[in-house]
Amino acid sequence: MQTRLFFAFLILPTLCISQKLNKYWVELTDKDHSPYCTCRPGEFLSQRALERRERANIPVVENDLPVSPTYLTELKNNGLQIHGVSRWLNAVTLIADSSEIKKAHALPFVKSIEYIGPHLKFRNPSNRPVKKRKPEPDYPKPGGTQNPMGYTTLQNSLLNIQPLYAAGYRGKGIWVAVMDGGFTNADTMPFFDSVGIQGRLYPGWDFVERDAGLFEAAAHGTSVLSVMAANLPGYFVGGAPDATYFLLKTEDTGGEYPVEEANWISGAEWADSIGVDIINASLGYTSFNDTTLSHTYATLNGRTAIGSRGAAIAATKGMIICNSAGNEGNDGWHYIGVPADAPGLIAVGAVDSDGARANFSSFGPTPDGRIKPDLVAPGDDVVVAGNVGTELGVSSGTSLASPMLVGAIAALWSAYPEKNAAEILDAVFQSADQYEHPDNERGWGLPDMTNAWLKLGGYTNGQSTFAFNRDAGELTLLFAHDFFKNGDAVSLHDTLGRTVSSTVSSIYQNAISTVKIGGLEHLPAGTYSIQISNAERTEMYTVAVER
Repeated sequence: MQTRLFFAFLILPTLCISQKLNKYWVELTDKDHSPYCTCRPGEFLSQRALERRERANIPVVENDLPVSPTYLTELKNNGLQIHGVSRWLNAVTLIADSSEIKKAHALPFVKSIEYIGPHLKFRNPSNRPVKKRKPEPDYPKPGGTQNPMGYTTLQNSLLNIQPLYAAGYRGKGIWVAVMDGGFTNADTMPFFDSVGIQGRLYPGWDFVERDAGLFEAAAHGTSVLSVMAANLPGYFVGGAPDATYFLLKTEDTGGEYPVEEANWISGAEWADSIGVDIINASLGYTSFNDTTLSHTYATLNGRTAIGSRGAAIAATKGMIICNSAGNEGNDGWHYIGVPADAPGLIAVGAVDSDGARANFSSFGPTPDGRIKPDLVAPGDDVVVAGNVGTELGVSSGTSLASPMLVGAIAALWSAYPEKNAAEILDAVFQSADQYEHPDNERGWGLPDMTNAWLKLGGYTNGQSTFAFNRDAGELTLLFAHDFFKNGDAVSLHDTLGRTVSSTVSSIYQNAISTVKIGGLEHLPAGTYSIQISNAERTEMYTVAVER
C-alpha cells in the first residue's frame, strides 16, 4: 500500500506538467480548400461593411477571406482547441498542451507556431442575465450652470464640440466598437439609459472567455464608455451620446500576455465584419507577466508584434482606429506600446486642462522614425462615470484620451455621414493645433472639431458659423445670441436679392442657437444671404456655398 501511494505521488507531477495548457499563435500557409471567394463578399462581410468600403473605394482582398474551414476542421480533428481565429493574418490561437501542439507542428498547412501565454482558468462567476434597465427619475446637477453638458463641459470644450451639439450632431448613425476588459454595470447605470433604452448598446462578444458576458470583470470599460455614450443632460454628457455602441471584451484582466493582442485582432475583425465605423481600444502592451515575451523598443515598428500587424491591417478597411498611446511617459520605458505603433492607427496621447502634454503620456517616435502619438485629447483629471448609480469620479490616462477623441470624431462624422474615414481624418488632422509642426510629444496636436466641421463644408464670418451639407441639402447656421425665437421668418437670397428658399424658424437653443434650411440639394455655388426677422428686429448673414 505504501509503495503504491509513493508511486502515485511520483507520477502525479509528471502528469500535471504534460497536461498543462498553453495558448499558441499559429500562422497558416494559405487559404486553400475554402468555399469563400472575394467575388462573394456578402458571405463574410455585412452589407454595411461593404458600403463603408465602397465609399472609400476599398476592394475586398484575400486577407478578408475567412481562414480555411478545412484547416480548422483538421486542427480540431487532431484534438486541438481553437480559442480565436484571424482572417487578416491567416492565423489561429490554439489551446494545447505540449504533446498536442506537436501535432500542429506536423500539419503541412501550419507555417509557424509561437507561444503567447498560459491558458488561464476563467475567474469570473457565471454570466448573469442582462438586467432590466430602470431609468433614474432624478439625479444631481451642478449648481449655478445651465450648460447641458454639466460636469463634462471643460473636457468636451477642449475638443470644441459644443457647436456640433448645438447643430444637432451628436453621433447619430455612427457605429462605434469599444474593446476593453469589461463593462461592469453598464447595463444598469443611468448614464446609459438613452443608449440602452433606444437599442443602441449591444453586448457584442467576450473574446477572452468566448461568451456573451460583457457586463462583468472590470469597470475600466464602463468609464471608457461613459465619456462617449453617457447622456444625463446638465450632469454628465459624453462626446457622442446618439451613436450606436458595440461592447467587446478582449483584455484578460487576470494577467498580461501576448494572447491579448490576438484577442484585439479578433475583436477588430468582428467589428469590421458587421460594419463598424470607429474602434476605440484603450489598451496597450509592452511588458508581460512572462518577461521573456515582453516587447523591446526595436520591435515597435508596426510590423513585428502580432497586435501591431493586425492593427495596421484594420486601419486599411475604411474604419477609424483609435488606441491609447500609453502611460509610460514618466518611467524608464518612456515610449508608446503595442498596437499604438501600427501605421494608420491613431495613437492618442493625453493633455491636461491647459492643452499641455500630460506628464504620464507616452512618447514617440517609433524605431523606424514615424511620429507618435498621432493626436492628443483630454486625459488628465477627466470626469468619468463610476460603477454604481449616478456616482462620478475623476481619472487620468491615455485610456480616457482615446475615447474622448472617438466621441468627438463620431459627432463630427454624423454631420457628414457620406464622407469616408480618410476624409474625416484629414479634416481632424488639419484642425489640430500642431498640424504644421508635429512632434513626438503631442503628435499633430489637439483637434478642434468645430474647425474640422467647417473644413468639411462650412465656414465662419466672425459673427456666426455656417455649414452646408449638399448631400443632405441642408444649410446650418449657428449664432451665439438669443435674438430670435421659434416661428421667426427665415429666408435665403441670392446676390440679386431673389428669394431662393423661405421657411419659419425652428430654433434649437442651448448656449448656441441653431437654424437649419433644408431642400437645398441643387443650390448653385455662390454667395447668399440669410435673413432672420421678427417684429422686433431683422438680421442678415452672408454665406458662401461651394460646389
